[in-house]
Amino acid sequence: MREYKKYEEYKDSGVEWIGTIPNEWEVERFRTLTKNIQNGKWGEEAQNNGDDIYCVRVADYNREKNIVEDQEFTIRNLDKSSREELLLEKDDLLLEKSGGGDKQPVGFVAQYKSEKPAIYANFMAKIEPRKEYIKTDYLKHVNISIYQKREILKVINQTTGIQNLDTKRYLEIESPLPSKSEQQKIASFLDKKTAEIDEIINKKEILIDHLEKYKKSVITEAVTKGKLGDKYINEDGELVDEIKMKDSGIEWIGEIPKFIDAVKIKRLTQIKRGASPRPIDNPIYFDDNGKYSWVRISDVTRSDDYLLETEQTLSKLGASKSVKMDEGDIFLSIAATVGKPIITKIKCCIHDGFVYFPEYNENKKFLFYIFKSEQPYRGLGKHGTQINLNTTIVGDIKIPYFKKSSQEKIANYLDQKTTQINNLINKTKQSTEKYKKYKRSLIFEAVTGKIDLRDYELEGGEELAEHNYSSETKRERLSAVD
Repeated sequence: MREYKKYEEYKDSGVEWIGTIPNEWEVERFRTLTKNIQNGKWGEEAQNNGDDIYCVRVADYNREKNIVEDQEFTIRNLDKSSREELLLEKDDLLLEKSGGGDKQPVGFVAQYKSEKPAIYANFMAKIEPRKEYIKTDYLKHVNISIYQKREILKVINQTTGIQNLDTKRYLEIESPLPSKSEQQKIASFLDKKTAEIDEIINKKEILIDHLEKYKKSVITEAVTKGKLGDKYINEDGELVDEIKMKDSGIEWIGEIPKFIDAVKIKRLTQIKRGASPRPIDNPIYFDDNGKYSWVRISDVTRSDDYLLETEQTLSKLGASKSVKMDEGDIFLSIAATVGKPIITKIKCCIHDGFVYFPEYNENKKFLFYIFKSEQPYRGLGKHGTQINLNTTIVGDIKIPYFKKSSQEKIANYLDQKTTQINNLINKTKQSTEKYKKYKRSLIFEAVTGKIDLRDYELEGGEELAEHNYSSETKRERLSAVD
């Protein structure tokens, strides 16, 4: 890992988000550095005529790389005279102006990297820099840092859940301004280094995806075929090298051991929905010291296998009007994050966005893994979207019926195996986050002059400087990343 020197002398920029800058640098507002911020248009429906044109939307942004890549853009219709000023050229900067949310505010900037002639939609604007002052690529990285430092939040108006960027206030944002030659070196350095980091992140995210798929396959093989590693559970509950199989006749199950059958869940238990006190926003139904936690879909979504806590607890009255779950009970979401099972470790109450299994006397963790595989929902819709689930559909799902002692063995094996896989997934996620954090830090340090890149060779040659990072970048060195 190469290290970079600092400038000889620094001064206070007078801007909180920037901090100190090299003595030779200046600070200018965006209204000086940009000559135009042009709002986009959505146009009309495609007409299959000469006025049809590609239209870039915010949804086309690659938010990891801050670019808009070549892809199948939406086709809209806009007359030639109206679209001339909206036509994009390669490397143009696109600013998100409307939409967003608390976790992903508006103000995100992406650079157009496609060769396709296209316009851009009305929820965004094109930033046109004054080239006598600032280079487009450098301006892009400055905007990235402004967004990452949440400075962008100061120029957002929030109305009825929609965020709108105030262009006048946006133009008052102050930017560090080195010489144009330094801007070019900084931008070239960051383009190269962030691309390298993005490639590492991409490989790690591919690994995470493969591990998630592997985990689901391990779960599915175990609950449908009794396969534990390279062994199978036989009729006596013993582990053997192979067993005879038969076709279950069920798509998601496939072949099952010859000695078991597939049965509908409703043959093993009733399936019931939760219930809510009404109106749910009435404070009389809640008590911070209540005995029963109130489970919302968001509580389940952010939990893993077990429900350990919720954000709210019910009063005695509120709990009396809902459905109570005791520690060890299993329930399944049928709204929002549809089809996610969870086992509660706390006393809680569930609303009608969940179903539960009041008479299920088999191994609950085995049933949990049935749902965890996501395979029973095959044919009902894409998992994680609005699958049509209700008590009837869940009750009609057929599952392999092993004897209870075998269910326990399968569940215990999966507890151990999925823990191993999850540990590797979490370790990879942590490493990925370190790279992302390092990337953010490197961009900030470069565009604000915390590291000196004047010796950086633009044509891909070796950097000449090997000195010390600034304190922030030093903590985020790639060499420290697992």
